[in-house]
Amino acid sequence: MIINEFISILVEILIYFLVSLFCLFIGRKVLDWITPYDLNYQTGEVDNTAVGLTQAGFYLAIGIIVHASVSSEVNYELFTFIDPENPSRLSILGAELITTGIYVFLGLVCLSYGRRALDWLTPFHLNKEIEVDRNNAVGLLEGGFYVAMAVIIHGIIG
Repeated sequence: MIINEFISILVEILIYFLVSLFCLFIGRKVLDWITPYDLNYQTGEVDNTAVGLTQAGFYLAIGIIVHASVSSEVNYELFTFIDPENPSRLSILGAELITTGIYVFLGLVCLSYGRRALDWLTPFHLNKEIEVDRNNAVGLLEGGFYVAMAVIIHGIIG
């Protein structure tokens, strides 16, 4: 009995780990989409530290958002597939994963629009400063902005 429960917990941990990796992958694709320059080329070929700082901030932001999503409370009454009298662990896990997906999606949308707002609010052009001028200060500014947005999103979700 104890071994079955232990295995069940391990499977749940593995599922959340895989979902988190998937969220990081999706986040990377979103970052590719919202930046006009080639991230792989800029970090791998050109060794552009400013791009690396931006990416690091974005990954940290995704981690913060995933943490908020996974650790937030779920209103199970919203999910009709959960039997209120006898909820199965699988149906509860499904509701938690759906909620996590929704929160991560909304967080990525906020980060995307946040980048546009930052570009609009700064007196310089983010893309030029990061890609062409390799301005580490601007890369750090953008990365820090992502982290700040994620902390705010964490507070809202969590």
